[in-house]
Amino acid sequence: MTLSPVTTATPIRFTGHPTGYGLTGATVAFDEPGMIRLLRALDAAVYVVRAENGQIGIAAGGQLHTSPVTGALIVLASAAPIDPAQLGSADFRAAYGVRHAYTAGAMANGIASEALVIALGRAGLLSSFGAAGLVPNRLRAAIDQIQAALPNGPYAFNLIHSPSEERMERGAVELYLERGIRVVEASAFLDLTPHVVRYRAAGLSRSADGSVQIGNRVIAKISRREVATHFMKPAPERILRPLVEAGFITPEQAELAARVPVADDITCEADSGGHTDNRPLVSLLPSIIALRDQIQAEYQYAA
Repeated sequence: MTLSPVTTATPIRFTGHPTGYGLTGATVAFDEPGMIRLLRALDAAVYVVRAENGQIGIAAGGQLHTSPVTGALIVLASAAPIDPAQLGSADFRAAYGVRHAYTAGAMANGIASEALVIALGRAGLLSSFGAAGLVPNRLRAAIDQIQAALPNGPYAFNLIHSPSEERMERGAVELYLERGIRVVEASAFLDLTPHVVRYRAAGLSRSADGSVQIGNRVIAKISRREVATHFMKPAPERILRPLVEAGFITPEQAELAARVPVADDITCEADSGGHTDNRPLVSLLPSIIALRDQIQAEYQYAA
């Protein structure tokens, strides 16, 4: 890797070139690895520059000039420093206790592993453990390891709909409630089930001002509008009532569940490797955003 200042003995006139600036005293790279290194330093301003011999490179640091200076590089373009934590939704970062508004979704059978969840959590990103297909003892061990490494989060666990193995879905929810898992990524659902509704409602409480306090967050991964609709609306009474009768949630929690959507956030899953609903993202995402706005207008959820 070559990172070297470029010097010339002939003044360069700045008029007539793209930015009107020259640059001196900068660290400059003309080789690919060096340019990549400078571009990845997001906390510093970077410049696309041209040397007197015509070489194009990337520079960082230095002093900008608006009049000819001996040894200056011509500035062709520039990018201001930026912290990735500035990007994305501030509400998302606050809700999930993350520094960066990025998530890593769950891949089944522990492919999205403990190591992945822990590494990303320590970096301030939300990652979801791939719990689908794992037996209870394996899932319990994963919870132990992740909670020990990230006692204050952030982390999430997958809750996959299991129509042919209803006991697996129910068991996962019971384990998540028992162990204080506060975020689940709900995937492969075709409709709401009592188990995902139970998880959501069991974490609801009333604040001192009467507002709904959400303890258990749900990120629903969807690829169809009709499924998204279920998660964007409050849980139906036909599911809440039997949960109250069974003692899984309180009457107050059922009442609060009627005031909030089942999911806090929606992940739009377009064409993907291994499974697909033939939903191109360019079509799916605008449709789901419009649906969100429509349902918000109808239910007027509190911000």
